[in-house]
Amino acid sequence: MNSPRFDQRIGAFVVSAVTALAAVTACSGSAPPSGLGTQQLSVSSDTVVGTGQLAELQQRRAAWVARKIDNYRVELRITCFCIEEVRRPVLVEVRSGAVSKVLDLETAKAVGDLSRYPSITQLFDRAIEMRSGGGNVSVAYDKALGYPARLEVGTIANDAGTVFHLGTLTTLGNQ
Repeated sequence: MNSPRFDQRIGAFVVSAVTALAAVTACSGSAPPSGLGTQQLSVSSDTVVGTGQLAELQQRRAAWVARKIDNYRVELRITCFCIEEVRRPVLVEVRSGAVSKVLDLETAKAVGDLSRYPSITQLFDRAIEMRSGGGNVSVAYDKALGYPARLEVGTIANDAGTVFHLGTLTTLGNQ
């Protein structure tokens, strides 16, 4: 039978070993930067549900434009009845208000066709256009910055819509 002192030493050793392993893992640099190599978006749970009405969309768009956040990166996942490569999680980089680069978050490779991935202002424009025509718009906004964290344009349940899930947004300098 082991003595209590021996058990304490074993326990202390195990705690030390686990702590050291956690420190080495955290500092190893093996995790890809900016979410690359992941299938999950870092979606904010701090959102406010909108009405999807035209006046609200126009006001929210104006507020977004007034923030003058023209250079940013945002994680995006599109849900639609469309080709699989469009539904993959991506990191969209916007410079001077226009999409300049899109990286696949799983493979860290650049995406060739940028036209499939909208800027936040373009998302607002799509929603406003849909709502102006009497179509369905469902939205939840990021509470801090006011961009659509989740935006359904059309009706996905009827195979006639698209849902945009926006994750972490990082502002960039004027590079």
